[in-house]
Amino acid sequence: MLAKNIAILTLIYAAKLLVPLLVIPILARVVDSDSYGVYMYAISFATWLSIFIEYGFNLSSTRDVASTQDPVEIGCIVRGTESAKILLTLATLPLLLIALVLLPPFRGTAVWAITAWILGVLLAFSPTYYFQGRERLRVVGMAELGSGAAILIGVLVFVNAPEDFSRLPAIILLPRVIATAVLIVTMHRETGTTASYRPSVALGWSHIQRGFSFFVFQAAVSLYTTFNVVFLGFFCTPAQVGAYATAEKLMRAGLGFIAQFSAAIFPRLNSIKASNPLRMENLRLATFFGFLVLGLAGMFFTRGISSVIAHFLLGGNFAEVEALLDIMAFVIPAIALSNVLGLHFLIVDRHEKIFNYIIISAAFVNLGLAYLTVTRNGVHGMAFAWVCVEWLIAIATGFAVLKLRLRNKIEG
Repeated sequence: MLAKNIAILTLIYAAKLLVPLLVIPILARVVDSDSYGVYMYAISFATWLSIFIEYGFNLSSTRDVASTQDPVEIGCIVRGTESAKILLTLATLPLLLIALVLLPPFRGTAVWAITAWILGVLLAFSPTYYFQGRERLRVVGMAELGSGAAILIGVLVFVNAPEDFSRLPAIILLPRVIATAVLIVTMHRETGTTASYRPSVALGWSHIQRGFSFFVFQAAVSLYTTFNVVFLGFFCTPAQVGAYATAEKLMRAGLGFIAQFSAAIFPRLNSIKASNPLRMENLRLATFFGFLVLGLAGMFFTRGISSVIAHFLLGGNFAEVEALLDIMAFVIPAIALSNVLGLHFLIVDRHEKIFNYIIISAAFVNLGLAYLTVTRNGVHGMAFAWVCVEWLIAIATGFAVLKLRLRNKIEG
């Protein structure tokens, strides 16, 4: 079952990220560099915005759903999570206003600011947490594959010239609306809450309070990942932002597979923690060493194919992408290690606060380091800052896990 869930999560991730990656070479050859930069900026802004609505429920609600077999309790978790997302969506309306007024790449292109906000909401409302907690991910895989295929076909058919760029928002949003609606309806049918479901402010607020530590973690992570592209918008041209966002998107394609493998293992660790602690310990130690090897292999592979990606996938339109990929490749082993150490060790053992302290500290370090490097070295400086911060997190998380395990050994 675990291997099956990993395989399905891999397909889900491929549909959500790799299909948009296939859109990149099409747009890079059809539209001008500034329009391409606006598109990439909007996608990055949507991803960052979705974090404030999703609020870490992919961890907290997944853990809650995986920890119970009571249908009534599961229904309550679903109702509380969905109510919380509605409240959080309303709270992000000021971010839409900020995007319309203050973000340079969206000036004169209000439709893309609105598109980015709607896309962020749709991404956050996908109820993957429920299907992942139940370890029944096939329906999610089918919905995501269908949505991704529809977007790709839409771009191929309807975007053939620079003036067709205006069609892109509808092509992106319509399949995502359908996929999200299908998943939500399926979830409510399975939980028996279709007829009785009513949003609850009280229950939603309760889930927001319970998931606060996970949100802090997700929001802090965003300050040195997806927010980097948003940050660049204040200092660089849309074309430069597009080059960085392209390199980062390509990196996320590989890094996301690591995250999906880790996410598939996470509910299993929680479900066997009480019943078979020795099995849990063996599983997470095996994932630690496996992810270390995977991270190192990914780093060398990325550096080896960076020129191929830049010159063939993008048609040579973004010469900076190759140099950026060569720098960014060094984050892969760092992220592989911090993902396992943070999620499988600290969070499974209910040490979210320690992990949050590390992530929050790294987020502030990134903001300062990014400002210093971007103002001097542009997009290359941002890539360097990202590498430094990811290794800082990996090292700090490793020390925290080691210290806790030594303390438990002494006390035990």
